[in-house]
Amino acid sequence: MNKGFTLVELLAVIVLLGLLATIAVPSAIGISNSIKKKMYCEKVDMVISDAKRWGDNHLSQLSNDCYKSLTVKDLVNQGITSKEDHEDFYVENPFTGDAMDDNVVGIYLMNNRAYAFFIETNTTLKDACEEEIRVCNTGEEPRQNGQIVCVKRPERAC
Repeated sequence: MNKGFTLVELLAVIVLLGLLATIAVPSAIGISNSIKKKMYCEKVDMVISDAKRWGDNHLSQLSNDCYKSLTVKDLVNQGITSKEDHEDFYVENPFTGDAMDDNVVGIYLMNNRAYAFFIETNTTLKDACEEEIRVCNTGEEPRQNGQIVCVKRPERAC
């Protein structure tokens, strides 16, 4: 009696493995992208927090009706944001692997306190990091029924 697999059995195994791969690979890619977006949003939150700290230390340079813009590189050079371990740039975008050094953070003054926002040009990443309190639309009031629903920030750079 011959020991081994028939051609039909081998083909059945190959087809099953192919089906498993078509189900598993897209799921793994989706999970990976989701994790990268979350890491990116956390990094943006860190940069915003660092920018607020910079603003609190430089209140005299800020204004209520316009924002001062700094790049991530500026924050690193001033010792506010920590430099990551890269040879070519300071801070890496975990979603794309590109540098975030030239990304701009807007910092402004309101009620004697510094506030900051990240100026993101990539719509996919901007939508991924929307906070619970969003920026007000033109003409929209920040408070509705006593609740803060959005924040107004200056729309022009100083």
